[in-house]
Amino acid sequence: DVLLSQIVAPTFQLYWVFAAHAPLPSWARPISSYFGEAAELAPRGSLFAPTLIHGAGLAVCWLAGALAAKSFERDAFTLTNNNYDDDESSVSSLSIGEKIKQYDTVLLRLFQAGAFACGILIVSTQLDLLLEFKRYVQFGESEETDFRLLVASVEVINDIVFEALVISSWRLIHANFMSTPINRSRRF
Repeated sequence: DVLLSQIVAPTFQLYWVFAAHAPLPSWARPISSYFGEAAELAPRGSLFAPTLIHGAGLAVCWLAGALAAKSFERDAFTLTNNNYDDDESSVSSLSIGEKIKQYDTVLLRLFQAGAFACGILIVSTQLDLLLEFKRYVQFGESEETDFRLLVASVEVINDIVFEALVISSWRLIHANFMSTPINRSRRF
């Protein structure tokens, strides 16, 4: 989970930014731009380090959320009341409601961890803004603070959306994988 939230989610976010021809997030400044070089002239691979650095912060948020929601327990990544046998007909005989109900514990823990991680991300962003401006700021004070607050808001929303997509898809796939008879008995 931590590797996905550190590497995969921020990388997908950058792919989306490039595909949409949107401006780069403020955290995606090439390292060379800090030394006076134009960001547009940055060599290939120069966004790797900023992505890892930003992803490390996101991974800390997700790890805290996952620990708070006890996402490390086996219930958090296995299906409940699964009817897997060696016979595939029993799996296909389940109704859609019964199939969705199998994921209730997985989804509950996922939402709990995600909510906690979002809270930590929002509080840490507010703390970052407090340290940047050296005072509490809000919309309407000046154009500079309004622009910075808008950028921070959009970046937090993008981080939450991409983390949610990556972690949710991973957790659902992992739960499906761990609920097969062969993998259920293994100790990972």
